[in-house]
Amino acid sequence: MTMITHSKRPSGFKQLFALGLSGTMLLTAGCGGEMEQPVQEPTAQQEQPLAGWVQIWSDEFNGTSVDQSNWSYITNIHVNNEQQQYTTSSQNVSVSNGTLKLTARLQSSNGYPFTSGRLESAGKRQFGHTRIEARIKMPVGPGLWPAFWLLGSDINSVGWPACGELDIMENVGYGDWVSGALHGPGYSGNTPINARFYPNSSVSNFHVYRTEFSPTDIKWYIDGNLVKTTQKSEVTRYGNWVYDKQFFIILNLAVGGTYPQGVNGASSPYPGVPQSTADLIRKTPQTMEVDWVRVYQWQ
Repeated sequence: MTMITHSKRPSGFKQLFALGLSGTMLLTAGCGGEMEQPVQEPTAQQEQPLAGWVQIWSDEFNGTSVDQSNWSYITNIHVNNEQQQYTTSSQNVSVSNGTLKLTARLQSSNGYPFTSGRLESAGKRQFGHTRIEARIKMPVGPGLWPAFWLLGSDINSVGWPACGELDIMENVGYGDWVSGALHGPGYSGNTPINARFYPNSSVSNFHVYRTEFSPTDIKWYIDGNLVKTTQKSEVTRYGNWVYDKQFFIILNLAVGGTYPQGVNGASSPYPGVPQSTADLIRKTPQTMEVDWVRVYQWQ
């Protein structure tokens, strides 16, 4: 088993161990370095018409259970000082009334104070040079950490960060902003390629979060509005461009950990989880709700 390590770990670094399909344990990372960078508030621009894009896959979550031809449950992630145990329980991962629900509960499991859910499409649904979007609403409470992101499908052979990572949307419990970032060789962890994005209403409402990645650039959108464009030339200032291959999709709801703690400063009652959020979850389990995930190919 090869373990990737880093000599310097920024306070906002989201470190994840992912058990690959081959059973190899790999180190990957998510967005979080953006809080170490100047916050950007990109000017929104209206998207171009859908003409030219053809839908090639979706999960509309219209059934009564997770479609395991699309998704795998992930339960072995215990890193970054996150405070949740992911489970396969319907209390944490469920499909009903047309949405996927990932629910965090104050419920001790395996030595962790919270339980929650995480799904990945690795080895099942993987895409390159596409438009990937999801309609999501999120709970609000400092320390809640929902995310919608992509990892390179070759992670088991090349490792992280060579596989590349594209964080479409992360949130650490604040109602007015989300973040997005790229991680790759030479720009990982405390990555310089990041931004905060400001939806036109609270993240507790449904919004469509989307990325488009091509051989020349990567774009982020919220509700059809272009909020950031990163050119290939901007990435190669720091390291190799690794976005000309397939990526798989991750949906998860973490609780606490390094990135939220770096923003909210809470160390008690749990790292990254202030008492007000612990009380909120104790009273009412908090849910990240996904209406659908859709993928389009340019024709």
